[in-house]
Amino acid sequence: MSGKAGSEQWGSRWGLILSAIGMAVGTGNIWRFPRVAAANGGGVFVVALMISLFLWAIPLMMAEAVWGKKSRMGCVGSFKVLMGKKYTWLGGVVGWIVLAIVFYYAVVMGWCVRYFVYALMGTIKPGLDTEALWTAFSTTKGAMVPWHIISMIITVAIVYKGAIAGIEKANKILIPTLFVLLLVLVGRSVTLDGADKGLEFLFHPQWGEMLKGKIWLEAFTQAAWSTGAGWGLMLTYFVYVGNKEDIALNATTVCLADTTAALLAGLAVIPTIFALSPDPQAAVTSGNTGLAFIHLTRLFTVMPGGTLMAIAFFLALVCAALSSMLSMIELGCRMLLDMGMERKKAILVAGVGITILGLPSSMSISFLDNQDWVWGVALLVSGLIFSLGAIKIGVQKIWDEDIEPCSDIKAAWMWKLIYLFPLWFVLIFAWWTIQAASWYPGEWYKWLPISKYTFTVGTMYYQWAICFGIIFVLNNWLAEKTKYPAKVDFD
Repeated sequence: MSGKAGSEQWGSRWGLILSAIGMAVGTGNIWRFPRVAAANGGGVFVVALMISLFLWAIPLMMAEAVWGKKSRMGCVGSFKVLMGKKYTWLGGVVGWIVLAIVFYYAVVMGWCVRYFVYALMGTIKPGLDTEALWTAFSTTKGAMVPWHIISMIITVAIVYKGAIAGIEKANKILIPTLFVLLLVLVGRSVTLDGADKGLEFLFHPQWGEMLKGKIWLEAFTQAAWSTGAGWGLMLTYFVYVGNKEDIALNATTVCLADTTAALLAGLAVIPTIFALSPDPQAAVTSGNTGLAFIHLTRLFTVMPGGTLMAIAFFLALVCAALSSMLSMIELGCRMLLDMGMERKKAILVAGVGITILGLPSSMSISFLDNQDWVWGVALLVSGLIFSLGAIKIGVQKIWDEDIEPCSDIKAAWMWKLIYLFPLWFVLIFAWWTIQAASWYPGEWYKWLPISKYTFTVGTMYYQWAICFGIIFVLNNWLAEKTKYPAKVDFD
């Protein structure tokens, strides 16, 4: 994957694949997948998820790769290049959604770092009140702020020092380490007395459950949020690939590797809960933070070798969070580079900006939850933008010109499934909207105060309208500021 001197690029396909896997594998693989799988039939959910990868995630990943590889620009510039000046704002929407997520995701990484330090210090030991520990950390004014800042310093330092090469080197360590840690956790989990109940639950599907619409909706949602498809992150990484880099193979590899990580996390978490938790159902319905920082942490305090398992688990979370953070920082940096900013300055501007705009989430757990709701659902909109863009340009045209010529996988059907994406979007978005409205009877349209109306439909729509409206108004400015890149020739 060598190219002309001075051009940023991946050092090898292996480095690209590991970095793309790191982009996709995040904390959601480790704490969301086990919880959602356990709450939705276990084995049947896994089957539905695998199907959802092909119907949702892989086509979107391929679209993103085309955008980045063909335009050699980030989110904003790629839409200008591929779709025309008047559509520049759509790239701005995609970029903003991911940046809005990284504002609070840096805080989540800070939680993981803090609990890794707790584990190293021996705080997670028999007799610990894990609920009190989490409550004190998450509600004490300012307690989360230093860890948010530490997570940003770690991430920015890696990108600042090595740019794409730094991201590649970091992921060559982070991703193998993550998978080794998950395998260690699986090895301990499946040998616990009573773990067989969790394994049976996970791998013996009750096929009648496949007819339940909720399981499919949850599976599609997991595929959307877990793989990072439609976020603009794969787009950003494919700016730096060679001209002959395979799009279909890389997209498929990343999605399958992401799901493998989720399955390993499920094997580590679900048997442990079934073996040691007095109330497995309460554990898996306690939410992401409840599962990781209260229930699983409590199990580490009572299981043999629990201290070592706690260290391995929270280090795995740190690796997963950091590998995803690197891609999000690079997304912001790439958009600034396209506007003519020098790389190191762009990294510092992005890093400082994200740190500052992440402070509200580090000071209020309810604000973080609100932002997770608003912009997490907005990722569905981001995916819709890519699918409609592909349809407008021409699905067959993209296959013939951009995917098939460099593809080892001659599976046009897999790409053409992107035609169905608008249908999946309508079904899933409607489902989430109806659910959210039911949480606030008669008040679903309200959005202030955020601490009271954290998950309303209103808070979602109002914040989208404000942010997307501003970006739309700035369309011409974004188009003028984002310059076409000099011709890049990657061999």
